Amino acid sequence: MAVTISMLIFVSWLASERVRETASRTEMVNHTYRVRLKNKDLLNTIINIETGQRGYLIMHKEAFLKPYADSRIELKTVQESLRLLSRDDVFQNARIDTLDVLINKKLSVVETTIARVKAGVSIDTLAIGEGHAYMKEIRNISRRFDNEERSLLIQRSNLQKMADRNSNIYLLLLSLTSTAFLLLFFRLLYIELHRRIKYQTILEQKLNELESTNTELEQFAYVASHDLQEPLRKIQAFGERLRLRQAAQLNEEGKTDLSKISQSAERMQQLIDDLLVFSRTANLRDRAFEEIDLNEMLAEAKEQLSEVILQKKAEIVNGWLPTVKGMQFQIVQLFINLISNALKYSKADELPLIEITCRQVKGREIQGVGALQYENIFHCISFIDNGIGFDAAYAEKIFVIFQRLHNRTEYQGTGIGLALCRRIMTNHQGYIFAEPRIETTGAIFNVYLPKQVIF
Repeated sequence: MAVTISMLIFVSWLASERVRETASRTEMVNHTYRVRLKNKDLLNTIINIETGQRGYLIMHKEAFLKPYADSRIELKTVQESLRLLSRDDVFQNARIDTLDVLINKKLSVVETTIARVKAGVSIDTLAIGEGHAYMKEIRNISRRFDNEERSLLIQRSNLQKMADRNSNIYLLLLSLTSTAFLLLFFRLLYIELHRRIKYQTILEQKLNELESTNTELEQFAYVASHDLQEPLRKIQAFGERLRLRQAAQLNEEGKTDLSKISQSAERMQQLIDDLLVFSRTANLRDRAFEEIDLNEMLAEAKEQLSEVILQKKAEIVNGWLPTVKGMQFQIVQLFINLISNALKYSKADELPLIEITCRQVKGREIQGVGALQYENIFHCISFIDNGIGFDAAYAEKIFVIFQRLHNRTEYQGTGIGLALCRRIMTNHQGYIFAEPRIETTGAIFNVYLPKQVIF
């Protein structure tokens, strides 16, 4: 595109220069015509002066002096115009100087002759002869002046014709170049459209595969919620019945095994419940965005976690939160998971403190933001806790499903909570990142929710 535009600009500039040269050559030819016409006007004016004098000398009537008087008035204007038109030609200016001298002498003779006739004195034939000689010299110089301009006119006309031919050639070149690049553009456009159609076909195939995968996921969710939970409930029920009815007959080892069965069943139940939540969150078919007040979502999350907050004697400090477009149940789940995570990994010797702040940032300030979101505004909601924290090397690993940094005997959980948080942020065209606190122990989870959702 850049090369094409550069070439078109260059060829257009050449064509423009040729057109400008043609206009300049045409102006020079017209100028030469004007000089020749003005030279003829000067000679005709002198002839009219001489004709008026001759008529007065013959008829002795004042009426014959009118052409003489009119031409005398016009003469100065014609001389000035001719000199102005020829100001750039040194040789022609010299001829004009000579003409001015001869014209002045001729006028002096004419004025003297007319004055003698008016005074009734006889005509000076010698002066008349001098006047004829001056007139002859004026004609000769005017002819040489015109011959010079005619030669110049021929030269300039040839240059004008050449400039016209060049202009036509460059205009033709411009047209051919434009047509060639236009054809190239259409060819490139065709290739690009063909490529995009190919990619679109591949994308449609991938979407179909994704649709099939989503269907399988829904079937899995159905199986998990019905077929898997049914035998699990029986394991839990019979395990509880065995504990109540046969506990006295079991030795310590039997009781330990029964306890492990019960704990495993509970963990299996929790895994199934978390997977169901995750699959529900991953399914975007029923996604419905609406205006939600994050303050209300946070209040609901704290209400659901009230027992744990009270048990841990935790303090949650938050400022004002904005209103965004999103899905209520997912945002509530997001807040629940982040607060639960902070409470779970709190220190044993320090009361949990969770600070929730909000600020606005531009998309370009977020790591890994997409091109469409680069100029978007995001609400950055930070969850800052004073817990045990984590190593910065695991900042991404903690968002992978089933990935845990601690043993289950130390901290309970399935490893799905933070993965679910990232899934929720993906559904909302947002981002979530974690980082350890630098000055003290604890962790910071930054949630970026877009101010404007792109559908």
